[in-house]
Amino acid sequence: MIHLQELGLSTSDGSMCFEWNESDADNMVVTSPDADTNYDYYHETYTLQDILDKLPTLIIISSDFYKICIESSCGYWDIYYYKSDATELISKKSENIIDVAYDMLCWCIENGYVEKEGK
Repeated sequence: MIHLQELGLSTSDGSMCFEWNESDADNMVVTSPDADTNYDYYHETYTLQDILDKLPTLIIISSDFYKICIESSCGYWDIYYYKSDATELISKKSENIIDVAYDMLCWCIENGYVEKEGK
């Protein structure tokens, strides 16, 4: 979440929260942001669904339209943007779906395809 903020993304819309007490910072719990708890600190966090919702379903460059595709194959997950002639714009792969979704979100932010905070 900190890295996403450093990239300029507002992360205040995370659907879950990490919460902890100052006296026991190693004992974190995950709750809903609107849960009524007695913890000293909290930090919003994204779920896999939150990350997928942030990814653009379509990237337009000049007159080329690139659609998102998410596939699993041979023990890894692949998220890529491609156009109708099968030309890929970018592809990210990982054994863990949340890691590959996060990597693609970072790439989309860095390349201006996801709107940053205040823009």
